[in-house]
Amino acid sequence: MIELNINKDLIKIAENRANSVNVLSKKLSKYGSEKKRIFEGYLGEEIIKDFLKINKTQDKYNYDFISNKGKKLEVKTVSCSFKPLENYLCTVNSHSEKYTHKQKADYYIFLRIIKDYSKCWILGWIECDLFFKKGKFIQKGTDFNKFKFTKANATVLEIKELNKF
Repeated sequence: MIELNINKDLIKIAENRANSVNVLSKKLSKYGSEKKRIFEGYLGEEIIKDFLKINKTQDKYNYDFISNKGKKLEVKTVSCSFKPLENYLCTVNSHSEKYTHKQKADYYIFLRIIKDYSKCWILGWIECDLFFKKGKFIQKGTDFNKFKFTKANATVLEIKELNKF
């Protein structure tokens, strides 16, 4: 995984993007329901755009942007308290075990951001279809080792299974 210090300019861009989203209810929407999660998602996108030297944000539900090679990329960002280990999980919310892939991206890119937004870890990337083939489906409400999936069904895969940059 790649450790980076987070550029303050990227934080400002993500804040501006998050402030432009109108969250009217506490119900989950295509953006999630919490302003903090929206900001962190946008910050993850800005970090990856900067890392991959991509100029344009698509900001679509089905993918976040298109790579310089024409591939649709979806960035999945989680905040954390410390550097993740290789056996930690990457998670994508999944409607059901049979219909898990709602978005139309080609690749997922996963990263973790430290809660004070000073640094991040780009964990790796994987083809979306392969993520769901290799990953494990977890039903909402299931106890999974030390935590419980309470918000949604999910598919999980260990960080060590990702392709590295």
